[in-house]
Amino acid sequence: MIENKLRFFFKHQIWHIGGLIVLYYVALQMVDFENNSNIFLGISAKNWFLFSMMTPLLHQGYVWLCWRSELCWKTISRTIGFKGYVLIFFIVSILRFFSVGLCFADYGTWFTPGWI
Repeated sequence: MIENKLRFFFKHQIWHIGGLIVLYYVALQMVDFENNSNIFLGISAKNWFLFSMMTPLLHQGYVWLCWRSELCWKTISRTIGFKGYVLIFFIVSILRFFSVGLCFADYGTWFTPGWI
């Protein structure tokens, strides 16, 4: 039995958030938006990049909220149920495939920062 549910809900999440911040910062340093005017399906490479970066964040946040709230308070079972969870999970998972648009929008470019 989980004694302190709220503490368990947030346990080790600072490591996930910190890791995401570091990885996103490094990724943003490696991208040169100022000299990149590529477009795919009318969407700029910058917007494809931001969408590609936000999708895993959304996915991780959704899974964390659902799993931890289910373990602590049975929130998913009492609200949307397993089928609802799976439906939303697959929608968020499919959004990850749209990140391939970044590959087309940024094809042929490679930015190497001065520190590499």
